[in-house]
Amino acid sequence: MLRKVYLGWIAILLTVAFGASLQSHCFANMYQYRSDLTFSGQSSETLKPPLRTAWVELMGASNSCPIVVEDKLYVSTTWGLVCYNAKWGTIIWQYCTKDFHNSSPFYHNGIIYAGYTNAMYAVDAKTGYQVWKYETEEGMVNSSPVVYQNHVYFGSGKKLLCLKAESGEKVWDILFGQQIRLPVAFDNERFYVVAEDRIYTFAIENHRKLWEYELVNSSLYGICINNNRLICPVDDTLYCLDTKTGKQVWKTFYPNYNAMNPPSYSEDDIYVAFDQFLYSIDVKTGNLNWQFEAGFFIESAPIISDNYIWIGADDFMIYCLDRKTGNRLYFTSVGTTSKYLILANQSMYSVSSYGELFSFVHDATERRNYVVFEMWVGKKYVRDNQNTYSIDASPFVENGRTMVPIRPIGDALGAEITWYPDDKRISYSLKTQYIQMRVGDTRAYVNGKVVTMDVPPVIRDSRTFVPLRFVAEKLGGKVEWEPTEKKITLRYP
Repeated sequence: MLRKVYLGWIAILLTVAFGASLQSHCFANMYQYRSDLTFSGQSSETLKPPLRTAWVELMGASNSCPIVVEDKLYVSTTWGLVCYNAKWGTIIWQYCTKDFHNSSPFYHNGIIYAGYTNAMYAVDAKTGYQVWKYETEEGMVNSSPVVYQNHVYFGSGKKLLCLKAESGEKVWDILFGQQIRLPVAFDNERFYVVAEDRIYTFAIENHRKLWEYELVNSSLYGICINNNRLICPVDDTLYCLDTKTGKQVWKTFYPNYNAMNPPSYSEDDIYVAFDQFLYSIDVKTGNLNWQFEAGFFIESAPIISDNYIWIGADDFMIYCLDRKTGNRLYFTSVGTTSKYLILANQSMYSVSSYGELFSFVHDATERRNYVVFEMWVGKKYVRDNQNTYSIDASPFVENGRTMVPIRPIGDALGAEITWYPDDKRISYSLKTQYIQMRVGDTRAYVNGKVVTMDVPPVIRDSRTFVPLRFVAEKLGGKVEWEPTEKKITLRYP
């Protein structure tokens, strides 16, 4: 009898340990769309507001959520897979394909897996060299891959495939009656496949079908698995299914609204967006905990960071909410949409609908309540809130525009200033406003969008100068010109 009790306790401990090990494994060794194998949307890091923009890159059209592995960011575009330096935004390598991208990448054991029309690719994460390529049927849309126990699972048209992760060799496939466009989810015993208006569940051990559930319409955004509950938004309805039986536990209606993105969860709470509303729902009962209304449709799936929830909306805002109450703690305009948001390396990365890749970091700068900054054409001194000090180069006028040294104006506003000597590029970052320009080029990038300047930055006497009014106003300041003294006054905010 004692032996049976002892063995029973061992089994319980092993079960608990295995569950904990899966969750730890999700965060420690796997880097994928929606954070982990259950698509929780949780981040192991905490990013506190406020934010400032660290860098912006124009990567082109994409339907890919990026992933960050150590100091590298990987994202798919319509023409291939790109690896960026996650801190600086510079490209490390590009893997170009003739196939059209349809997948978010997955990292496992030094390999990046990504799906494209006609093929699934495995690429070396350090070099970008192809490890293997598995060709699917012509024109087939391949879903984002998921690696589990050294096997790659993905949907290709109406077929679910399982390949060996090391070689790309096919292990098995299952034919469905509907298209599979969403990635496969896993818990400790089962995996879940969404195929248009059906949810299928299979045993991991032998890929035997356990149950099937028919939805009212096609699931466009996906699911999450919270303990023994499967959550799926479809149109104006949120479904909760028992993962063991496939039976409906509850469903909630949101009349006149539509699901906008995948759900996320933390503990016993589900977070899901319908139009401009974000709802917190009790997973056990389906009861409403709280709701938050953004300025327009919520585009990104909720990202959970400790007691914070981050979302991006079509009003060009990023919002930070209190996870327990739904109270808005912070919001900021970033000048574009945020289709995908992720947290990594104490940074937030956002992919917009227009192909802009943003990096945001915590803004720890303590700024003054007001700035009155005065400069004079031809004078090597400035006055900053009544304090006068010298500068090493004086402003001048070129083609009717006042040119000033790059640093004094940025320092006065509390902006982050970066000079890139290789390509003579200058960037200013003030809160979430971001300007990037290049010496001799009238094109500037303001929050990722191209803007034409009247005059370009120039180098004179080994000093770089920028057009004062353009920089000041794009950062949110106001410029006044006094012609008698040839004095420029910058007021902020």
